Amino acid sequence: MIEVIGLNKQFVTNVVYRDYNKVFSSQKICIEAPNGQGKTTLLMMLAGLETYESGELLFSGNALTEPHKQVAIASDSIALPDFLTAKQIINLSSNTFGCCWPTAIVDGFNFNEFLNTRFDALSSGNQKKCQLILALMRDAPYLLLDEPSAALDQASIEYLLILLDEYLVNKPQGQIIITCHEPEPFLLHGFECMPL
Repeated sequence: MIEVIGLNKQFVTNVVYRDYNKVFSSQKICIEAPNGQGKTTLLMMLAGLETYESGELLFSGNALTEPHKQVAIASDSIALPDFLTAKQIINLSSNTFGCCWPTAIVDGFNFNEFLNTRFDALSSGNQKKCQLILALMRDAPYLLLDEPSAALDQASIEYLLILLDEYLVNKPQGQIIITCHEPEPFLLHGFECMPL
């Protein structure tokens, strides 16, 4: 369970959150809100990649001192090194987080033929696959996916849904939170829609 208590966040004069409180208690949640309401910002703060002025973010009742060890995220807002190939980026992440090479996930997304392509030369769909591979391979208790189905082909969306069905099997305290403009496929796989 993730709990947000008294969160305050603003960019210069744009207030995104003011004394925001929310409890995300379901294991699989899809956050709903119009564009520009702070969905991505919330995920980035939960992952420890965005600062906030005040408030608390609790994971199963505890504040995380090193969220990168327990929270994995996939988002277009995270800049990946354009000049590296997809394989180099995955290797770098594998070494950084001590993960095994994600052979099954790469195969499942039919991504092998793109491994030697520079990230900036990948299509938007393949960039999304690379982001998802990086997050899923970590097998972290908390998985945050920002618009995970955007730009994906139907076969990849179906494979992602299978992965998400299996993800929490051995994580009784784990949680998946996504943002999505077309949540229907995720709702059919047990995700609960929650307004921001």
